[in-house]
Amino acid sequence: MSKSEVIQALVSPAEKLIEAVSGAIGKAYEPRHIRKMADAKAYELKIISDAVRNNCDVPIVYDSTGVLIDTSDFEEIAKRASSRLAYQEITKQQNIEAVADNAYQELQGADSVSSDPVDPDWMFRFFNAVENISNEDMQKIWGRILAGEIQSPSRYSYRTLEKLRNITKEEAQLFQKVAALSLTHGYLKFLLKDDSLMNKYGIYFSHIIKLEECGIMSSQSLSLNLSISNEKTEIVWNPHILGIIAGTAPKVDKISLPVYIFTEAGYQLLDAIQPEQNKTYILDCLEHIRSKYKKTNVTAHSINFVDSDGQINYNTLDMLQR
Repeated sequence: MSKSEVIQALVSPAEKLIEAVSGAIGKAYEPRHIRKMADAKAYELKIISDAVRNNCDVPIVYDSTGVLIDTSDFEEIAKRASSRLAYQEITKQQNIEAVADNAYQELQGADSVSSDPVDPDWMFRFFNAVENISNEDMQKIWGRILAGEIQSPSRYSYRTLEKLRNITKEEAQLFQKVAALSLTHGYLKFLLKDDSLMNKYGIYFSHIIKLEECGIMSSQSLSLNLSISNEKTEIVWNPHILGIIAGTAPKVDKISLPVYIFTEAGYQLLDAIQPEQNKTYILDCLEHIRSKYKKTNVTAHSINFVDSDGQINYNTLDMLQR
């Protein structure tokens, strides 16, 4: 093992997380206390919000010039403004700490992480984004993003942070639904463009348009071009099932599959959310390819594991055999 590998192996995921978030948390991050801290802040938040709500009346008067705000009691107004600002800052801090807690939970199973530091500018943008994220489901996604960046710096781009920042909870749920159907060929992530197949799984063109507006999918119909013969095969797969597409003759044939693709930001979000893949969708897609392209031999196989080099170990039994 090289010196750099030894150093990398000694890096603790928790220690690196603490170092990365300490600036935003304001003190040493203690994961075992974070829930208690959040509970305490929730109580503090309630007291301040009650104060703001119960003292929101601003004296107003009416004269010949119209409605005026009476600022004679400036101290009281300033106190209410201070309470409002405190409420906002406490909410932001609570959101940041909740995301950090989710990142800690994600890193629990990691043995070691890269020794490369996380870019401070990246951390700055990250915490600027998450301070306004209060939805728990979205905080989990952001926590996975932070954990992934801690493990492998430069894993998620600034553009991905910006796109995720502008995604609503409903759009995130739609993305997870579509992501569960994603297929892989080489470096390409895609959905087969076939209305009947998509509709069967509750996905419609309007959904693709919505995700295109979010910057994570393209609604433009593209073609996945495959070159096959009886000795040359192409593969499509998801984490559970491998599809092998071959030709029926020695001569190389080309087939083109219309697809909707995920953008680079979409790839990175797929990596972050790690959706539970739909096992039957890929089987339906492979059946569709076999029936539409007559000069193909299509088989499906359950995946045993994918090794560190990306090689897929699979069961030889054809799942499409009748």
